[in-house]
Parts: sequence; structure tokens; C-alpha cells
Amino acid sequence: MATLMQVGSVVVWCWLAVAVSGQRFHHNEQNRLVAGGGTIYKSSRIVGGSVASQGQLPYQVALLRSGSLGCGGSLIDARWVLSAAHCVYTNGVLIPAASLTVLAGTINLNTGGLRRAVARVLPHERYGNFRNDVALLLLQQPLATSSTIRPIALRTAEVPTGSEIIISGWGRIFSGGPVSTWLRFNRATVLANQRCAAVTGIPSGLICFTSPINNGACNGDSGGPAVMNNELVGVANFIINYCGSGNPDGYAKVSDYVPWIQATMRRY
Repeated sequence: MATLMQVGSVVVWCWLAVAVSGQRFHHNEQNRLVAGGGTIYKSSRIVGGSVASQGQLPYQVALLRSGSLGCGGSLIDARWVLSAAHCVYTNGVLIPAASLTVLAGTINLNTGGLRRAVARVLPHERYGNFRNDVALLLLQQPLATSSTIRPIALRTAEVPTGSEIIISGWGRIFSGGPVSTWLRFNRATVLANQRCAAVTGIPSGLICFTSPINNGACNGDSGGPAVMNNELVGVANFIINYCGSGNPDGYAKVSDYVPWIQATMRRY
């Protein structure tokens, strides 16, 4: 699953996205070239880090398409999942809700957990060109809170530069490698807003994280969470150049989208 978008002079497409003097790629492998010759890729998986323990990240869900991992997501209410908009499109066409399933309450894609059919797929109306890359999924049946399933609160305030956040997902563990059967997590550091905008060319709605070489988001992590102090601060959007390149990873800034999220949920 991927999307094609333009950043700077070129466009490429993938689930993981990255930006800087490289190319941006969605974590689901949508790519786009950015100023300075880089490419942005949509994010897909966590590089480096550690395997999560059962119940450690109870808000993390997997978005499955035809039974296979497509993206990650965050449970924000018993019936609502927040993910990335590029996760719910294929070749520019919205994926039908009937083709998607949400898996919650497990750290292993192959065993355990609860599955819920998706009733509605609601991407941001102004999604495009790596902007407004958020989507809500309404589940047909609610998920009861337990030791392994729990909604996460939305961050409503700015995240201070230099803060440490937790990213997680089942994406590739290294660039070009296989996706992970086990849920992994890693730590990253918040980049200053001005630097984030300068590197990505996206002035608002985005928060960037930096990680050491061979760490960060990758293909398959798209739509997954970035968390600080038990609040959801970001939604995985893209990487720059390749997984673990040392360039910043781009996440939708949750605090900027809280009004949209709340208004959309109220309509249903």
C-alpha cells in the first residue's frame, strides 16, 4: 500500500517517509524527493530498539489488509483508531472499510489479540503532498479496556524541543528487510519546529524526531504512535532517504489535529 506525493522537485511512493537532504518516503513506501536531493518515504517499521512486553503499549494496534500488515495505528477511544491517511489509500483510491481489520491487544501479529472489522474510513479532507496525513477508522464493535487494550489520550499542547518520545510498530527492522512479527519500540528526540520545517518543507502540522544511525521508523510503521507521558503526540508519516539514515522522521503533530479529530468523531 502506498501513495505518490511531491516534495520539492520529485515524487516517489512508499509506506515510510523521510526528509532532509534526502528523499522522503511514507512508512508504507510512498516516496517523494525533497529539496537538496533527498527522498521522503512513508514509514513502515521500527529500526533498532527492543521488543515490547505484553501490555506495555496497550494503545498500539495493527491495521491489516486482507490479513496482512499494512500500517500501525493508535486506539484513541473504544471504537476509534487514529492512523495515517496514506495508509487508507492505494493508487489514489480510498480502501473500502470492508477490506480492513484492526488487530489490538497483542505484541505478536500471528497470535493472540482481538480483531475488529472497520465500519468507516475517514481520511483528512485536505490530505495530500505529505500534509494532513491523518485518518480515523471507526470500528464496527468497541474494544473493551483491559491490561493489553487501552485508549491513549491526545496531546493538546506543544511538545518541548529535546523531549524524549517512544515510537513503536511492526515495520521493517532494517532498510529493505522483512517486517517484524513482534511489536518493537524505540526512543527518539523532538526536533525544533523551525528545523523540522526547514528540513521537510512542511511548515505546520508536522513534528520531527531524530534518532541515532540505524534507529528510527521504517516501512510498516506508518500510522503508528509517538508517545510522551502517556499522551499521543505523533502519527508516523514518513522517513527521509532510508530507514535508520540518521535523518529526521516526520510524524503528523497530533496537537494540531485535535479539533479535526474531535469534530469528525462527533459526526458519527
